[in-house]
Amino acid sequence: MRKLKESVKNNLLQQSDFFNPMDKGQVKYEMLRAHCHEGHFITRVCEDFGYSRESFYKTLDAFRKEGIAGLAGKIKGKTKPDKLTPEIVGFVIYQRAKFGLSGAAITQNIIKEFNVNLHKRTVERILAAYGILDR
Repeated sequence: MRKLKESVKNNLLQQSDFFNPMDKGQVKYEMLRAHCHEGHFITRVCEDFGYSRESFYKTLDAFRKEGIAGLAGKIKGKTKPDKLTPEIVGFVIYQRAKFGLSGAAITQNIIKEFNVNLHKRTVERILAAYGILDR
């Protein structure tokens, strides 16, 4: 897999201090501009800017939907635990408020009640988010 700077062959990005061939957002914008504004063929801009045709179309779609923000790299990965449901969050809060249980004890009760194995640190994060971690 080639590095971005090495794959960008466009003279504008390679020979100017203003343009940065390491900035993916800028490269994508210039690629779209070369096609949409200057009328260059998609095959050519893909070669010049180091992107596949599929990536070009995804970039174009993202730009049309989100504007410049669509060209920025997205954070990949999960944003929250898959196992965490509103019922479990409520259960955690109830267990702490009613019985004063520790994160580890609440974790054991979650396993019994929901058949879901959460880490005790996840339980502690829930409690901290609701301001009830420390008694």
